[in-house]
Amino acid sequence: MTFGSLRFDRRSIPPEIADISHWPGADDSALDEQARALFARRVRAMTLFLDGGMPLKEIGRDTGVRIHDLYRLFERCIAPHEDGRIYGCRALLPWLHTRPYERRVQVTMSTGAGASGAFTQLLRRYPEIEHWIARKVAARSRKLTRLDEVPRQLWRLHAGFLAQCRQAGIQATEYPFNQKYLGERSLATHVRRLANREFAAAACAAGAQQVGHRWHVDPGEVRKAATFPWEVVEFDGHKLDVRLTLRIDDPFGFETLLVLHRIWVLVLLDVASRAVIGYAISHGREYNSDDVAQALQAALMPHVSREPVIPALRVRTGGGFPSAVIPQTAWACWGTLRFDAARAHLSKQTLERLTTVVGCATDNGPPGEKNERAFIERFFDQLASHFAHRLPASTGRDPRSVERALSDVGKDTSLMMTLDELEDVIEVVLANYNGEPHAGLGGRTPLEAMQFQLGRGEGMLRTLPEARRSTLCLLQEARIVTVRGNIARGVRPHINFEYVRYDSRLLSGMTGLIGRQLRIYFNVKDIRHLHAFFMNGPELGVLTASRPWCFTPHSLRVRQEIFSLMRQRKLAWREGDDPVGVWFAWKREQARRHTRDANDLARMLADRAKAHTVPNGTHAEPVVEPAADPNVAGSREAGAVSAGEPAPWLTKIITY
Repeated sequence: MTFGSLRFDRRSIPPEIADISHWPGADDSALDEQARALFARRVRAMTLFLDGGMPLKEIGRDTGVRIHDLYRLFERCIAPHEDGRIYGCRALLPWLHTRPYERRVQVTMSTGAGASGAFTQLLRRYPEIEHWIARKVAARSRKLTRLDEVPRQLWRLHAGFLAQCRQAGIQATEYPFNQKYLGERSLATHVRRLANREFAAAACAAGAQQVGHRWHVDPGEVRKAATFPWEVVEFDGHKLDVRLTLRIDDPFGFETLLVLHRIWVLVLLDVASRAVIGYAISHGREYNSDDVAQALQAALMPHVSREPVIPALRVRTGGGFPSAVIPQTAWACWGTLRFDAARAHLSKQTLERLTTVVGCATDNGPPGEKNERAFIERFFDQLASHFAHRLPASTGRDPRSVERALSDVGKDTSLMMTLDELEDVIEVVLANYNGEPHAGLGGRTPLEAMQFQLGRGEGMLRTLPEARRSTLCLLQEARIVTVRGNIARGVRPHINFEYVRYDSRLLSGMTGLIGRQLRIYFNVKDIRHLHAFFMNGPELGVLTASRPWCFTPHSLRVRQEIFSLMRQRKLAWREGDDPVGVWFAWKREQARRHTRDANDLARMLADRAKAHTVPNGTHAEPVVEPAADPNVAGSREAGAVSAGEPAPWLTKIITY
């Protein structure tokens, strides 16, 4: 049929096309009586044509449709439509065009009239020009990967189009050069059609920051409702709409108020009972994978209540966290964790912790769709409305919100809530939320709903094995290092980790280990000690950082920043100084002008409070701290760190 050597046979029509009931339909109620009758005769003729039982002559006598019109109508019906399907019954509507107009006569000199279809004719004759226009239109909705100009203005694209026409050999007497506007309006129409062909590209070209996901109807991708606790857990982070202060004091007893940037609260919410099962607070401008691990660890371990600094602050009766109120939920592992596409959520460390420790499935969901995580988003909306927006120095939902204007404290930072006060209040707010009746739970509180669901016995909670509970630390990371040393120079065996030498009494005497590799585990919140193992599994022991890095607890991020500031010539210390203390003093001075540095101080204090002494509960060798030199301390500025001192005032926060 295609090459003219085969005879068309109605019996060769594929079954998926032969059934007219599966064709796209058409509404004939919008037609007049004459057109409706013609459409009905065409539909009957095409039905009999596809059935194959009646000869074509009889079909023509019965419906009035001639034989050659039957083949023409069938070809129109199976033509592809721009929506991806065939035209179907839509092609049987009278006066409906299934193919665009194709001009065949060359365009002569004109002032604009009589040139219909000339642009399409040009693109058909010169496909390289059509491909050039398509590439330029696609570049308008794509991020730059090289040094190139994006042709956003139409006049720039039109100039390039004319250059392509000249390069193709089009003469000045031919289209588009023989037109008044040189084909600019036809080019604009074609560009608009190409840009709107794909919604995602059109939205990006229009400046959209987020594009909704494609609609799908796959039953396998439809999420099932959670009916049992810990079956599905939603996780996300929320930046609190409130300005805070950090209070510290120096060795001379003077208080310093530092304004913090807004902090994050990371929450895990059980979908079946709507209960908050764990949370963590991130003190940085953005939370990272370590903060996510801290929240996951808080949800797994039994909750330990904070000692509030506000005397009258108490959890309401019936409130609390599930792991503390319901004993059987302690160490419980969830089945599926839903989260969005934040970088900290999709990091390799986060996914490894979820799959190897918790053993759960991860559900990232479609991007830009909050309804896919409706419960956690609704919870954060309630947290902002009923808590953050009621505090002094609240920033509100946006810069023009009335809460921001009425809660502005100006330069009086003493009216702002301090960081430790906020941490205590968040603890009580989340615990009280679990004891608040919910309309969606039949008037029960989340804790009552969880107890009711667990009491029915329709499922079993999967808990963490007891053998792993004593060594659970999701903040642990592993690296492979090489033992260094030199016998001829008398350099004892050691390892280098993050610019600092580590050794132990056992390692320093094992000459045969020089050049061998070790696997080390460390707590990112406190890297003064490392837990070392041989590559085949046996334990070597705990390695301690060399002086003076073994005195003050500090995180991996703090040490990396210290050496970064050293390379930038912004930080230096003398022999015997505590580098962490010097960094803290430098940060405190910078924090008077930049909230980012104040947040770094708050993170450092929080990391020190939550850090373990040694990973996995192993005891390290004692470190003898050098005595302070009063002469050196007296020659420093107010607030500096004394030489050799471990700086005990670093973590002291003044409250009520």
